[in-house]
Amino acid sequence: MINTKKVFMRCVAFCTAGSYDLAGLGNSFKREGYITRLSRDVLHISSIETPADIFFFNHGSFVCWGLKKPEEQKWLQRAQAFAINPRKNIEIDHFCFCFGDEISIEAHERFKLDMITLDTDNAQVKLAISYGLAQSVKLETFEDAIQAAIKRNANLPEEIATHGVISLSRRVILKHMGEIFIARSSINLNSEYLDVPEFFWRNQNLESFYMMTKKFLDLPSRVSALNQKLDVLQDLLDIFNSQVQHRHSSFLEMIIILLILIEIAISLVHFW
Repeated sequence: MINTKKVFMRCVAFCTAGSYDLAGLGNSFKREGYITRLSRDVLHISSIETPADIFFFNHGSFVCWGLKKPEEQKWLQRAQAFAINPRKNIEIDHFCFCFGDEISIEAHERFKLDMITLDTDNAQVKLAISYGLAQSVKLETFEDAIQAAIKRNANLPEEIATHGVISLSRRVILKHMGEIFIARSSINLNSEYLDVPEFFWRNQNLESFYMMTKKFLDLPSRVSALNQKLDVLQDLLDIFNSQVQHRHSSFLEMIIILLILIEIAISLVHFW
């Protein structure tokens, strides 16, 4: 049990890529004297010299505990060297943590930040909470992508309602369909990141800390809202698909009519 006057430290979650090369990242820091522990989906990096813990997750997020802002920027730059499908816009969630009598997460009115209280400096407890923090910041990337796709295509259903057709070319419509499909698949193909990690199958005593974080960050309802937005995207995708099929059918009909007219013209020429 750690007792003393409360000292507030930084805890920051980043999402910078689609995934990380955890093995390469671990070997790079190990050569520099850092302590590295690599499991299936997370890399834990610590140092004897500084009381900080950094957890890199294979889905492109990492969480820093106890670093100062300039140090976080250095880690951010180092992580980009091992990023797979790096993001142009980096998602960041800021928290503070301190030590107290029991483990909890609550909003701090004075600092206007979410405050994490720990009753121990155990890295496993930090990891359990970090799973929730990393999932939350990863979820933000899905929310942004889907919201942007809806915004880009929001005027097209109204255009169909007003004019009966979309004034875009077939090529542009197909590009819009591709954007929507990418946005929709981004969450469906990565839904494993929003499930309970396998880590807690082997460490059930730590799962309560993960569930506490997940509940505080409102992950279940955010996923539900995300699924509703995915339904909107699916409706848009169906509209575009119908429009493309209609245009294709109309084009084929025009070709058939043109061929019939040509055949009639040739028959008339032979007749005369």
